[in-house]
Amino acid sequence: QPIVRLEDRSIAGFEALARWDHPKLGRMSPVEFIAIAEEIGLIVDLGMFVLDRTARQLAIWQRAMRSREPIFASVNVSSRQLLRHDLIHDIRTVLSRSSVARGTLKLELTESLVMENPEHAAQMLMRIRELGTGLSLDDFGTGHSSLAYLQRFPFDTIKIDQSFVRTTSRGTRPVILKSIIALAHDLGMDVVAEGAETDSDAVELYQLGCEYAQGFAFGEPMDADAAMRLLTEERLEAAS
Repeated sequence: QPIVRLEDRSIAGFEALARWDHPKLGRMSPVEFIAIAEEIGLIVDLGMFVLDRTARQLAIWQRAMRSREPIFASVNVSSRQLLRHDLIHDIRTVLSRSSVARGTLKLELTESLVMENPEHAAQMLMRIRELGTGLSLDDFGTGHSSLAYLQRFPFDTIKIDQSFVRTTSRGTRPVILKSIIALAHDLGMDVVAEGAETDSDAVELYQLGCEYAQGFAFGEPMDADAAMRLLTEERLEAAS
């Protein structure tokens, strides 16, 4: 799914989402099979597969779309992946195979995942960051920790949960949204707003200081070929 740069509405990157083309049930979303993959012990293999495929595709996009700010791609990381001692080796291998620009392959971790074992998470994330990956804190606001507490982790991006982004029944956005954005900037983090559905969402989020947004206003989940076409069309429009 595209993540856009609110300043000019250009595509800044993508979040990689796994889909399963089941022979009988058709295309299934992660919600429908991730829990099963965890239950039967396949989540680590699936996570590694998605990470490797994303890195390879990201390298293709970056070679085709040479720009001042390279396209990035983010991949979700599960708790079982984070707890594995081989994760560092796996990431190093993926990066060496793909040769993507430093910091553009981003690992996304939820607030609740990080807080399961903060000490272990902090150590692992520091080592992961040193390898040259970006780190994104996903769904911020759904847990119970403060952003000030989370500054002990080396995240470069925070994704604000859509519950803070969408307007209330009164037609206004939660007051805390502006505070979260300001604090994230104070901590040196970029901000991605999730759940942006309309053009007015994009305008107001940009006015609040949000750099990026993700949501159906900018594109639904698509396959790699469709993403490439979208990038190509954008480049041609910019050149015309």
